[in-house]
Amino acid sequence: MKHDFTDGELQAQILWSLYKHGKWSEIYTNYDTFKKRLSMIVKNNGRNTERQVKALVKMRMVLPRKNWDTISLNPYYKNTIKQMIKDNLGFEP
Repeated sequence: MKHDFTDGELQAQILWSLYKHGKWSEIYTNYDTFKKRLSMIVKNNGRNTERQVKALVKMRMVLPRKNWDTISLNPYYKNTIKQMIKDNLGFEP
């Protein structure tokens, strides 16, 4: 079932998806595959996801790798990422 997420909730969902798969620093995931995976639960077919990933990159929580072909979490913001997931999704990772 697809949902309409607020910007904060969608950012937390993106972070949670990367967090639960252990995608930190040099362990990264393919960006296109990641968008397809999230499009199963998020409306707007990846456009909103792409906008929120770019916002997370500006906040330096997500690192683009290999010329935006892959993405991973920034380990220096681990506590901030955990707090954002807890505040927006309501559970502690």
